[in-house]
Amino acid sequence: MSQSPLLLVEREDELARLVERAARADALAVDVEANGLFAYRARLCTVQLAFREGDGIAVAVVDALRVPVGPLAPLLGAAGPPKVLHDLTFDARMLAEAGAPLAAVRDTSVAARMLGCAATGLAALLSAELGVKVDKQLQQHDWGRRPLASAELRYLADDVLHLLSLDACLAEQGRALGIDDEIAEECAYKLAAALGPPRDPRPAYARVKGAQALDPEGRAILRRLVAAREAAAEEADQPAFKIVASEVLLELAQRRPARADDVRAVRGAAAGRAAGFVAAWLRAIEQGRSDGDVPEDERALFQQARPPRKELAARRAVETRIMAWRRAEARARKVDEQVVLPGHCAQDLVEIALAGGRAGDAAVAAAIARIPGLGARRLARYGAALAALATAALSSEPPAAAV
Repeated sequence: MSQSPLLLVEREDELARLVERAARADALAVDVEANGLFAYRARLCTVQLAFREGDGIAVAVVDALRVPVGPLAPLLGAAGPPKVLHDLTFDARMLAEAGAPLAAVRDTSVAARMLGCAATGLAALLSAELGVKVDKQLQQHDWGRRPLASAELRYLADDVLHLLSLDACLAEQGRALGIDDEIAEECAYKLAAALGPPRDPRPAYARVKGAQALDPEGRAILRRLVAAREAAAEEADQPAFKIVASEVLLELAQRRPARADDVRAVRGAAAGRAAGFVAAWLRAIEQGRSDGDVPEDERALFQQARPPRKELAARRAVETRIMAWRRAEARARKVDEQVVLPGHCAQDLVEIALAGGRAGDAAVAAAIARIPGLGARRLARYGAALAALATAALSSEPPAAAV
């Protein structure tokens, strides 16, 4: 199919006309770009759309820095055509924040993973499935810069131009294997997870690797240091990691220097953008020492005892049993293991299995039915097998693969 001239949308009237045209399409390819690598708070910069129109493909780039994208909401929501994206998580979050949340999505990265593709990146898939080569040199470009050059517009267009063809190719393979429902269920789960609360709700300082090993004063200092870095990043309008790395703040919390020279002795603490914040690090260390510990309601985050060996062994036994069953079933069906049971569903099943002895058969079956992303088809096909896995999780012989 031929490509129509690229449409750059910079005005509200142009966006309204684009929405009217795209609403008549049978499917809509969607991609976005933001400036998260170059700003304290990532901002949606462009929205790229592609759709079949007549005998060709229409491609549009909406300049989200020039025109609000809220009018895209009906198009991108449940009432609009099916949306095709590649690895939708980031796109979904950015569009939701901009007032145009996604619904009715298909994700080509999900389809590729469930088809067992060796490489699931967009460029790799376009090359392997369609023989199309795309240039990804601008993958880490600052999309907040204006005006958009012709090379940048070509790059943006390429990210959606072939997406509908790729989706059709992967969908045909999925139908041949009879895994359409599983792919659709995983796409819906991925969208829900993208729009839901973060998996780790802990404050940023508590998520720093190594924070759990700090003593009370050390974690209080780390808390203050992370807050100081956030303030510095906001002031400089830069991502926090570009001011100073988390591992550097951890080392400062461990060493607790009291002089500027001692701060400078910590590699990375006074280099590059961090050079102007030595005094801020010293103030944060002093404040943390004065605090003595983190706020009382956050101390529980550091009191998670390591499970006893018996519990760890039980968990490993359950995981081994479930994964062995999943492997056997995947081999029997000649499909990828994720089709049988996605990893997130398997982990939920582990938790149900570990509690199964206390819950009873009916409660176990009800809990399995509520596993997010499991879906009606898997439940109908595997419900009994999964219940057997959960209720007899610690026995040595895994049940046979479902037929």
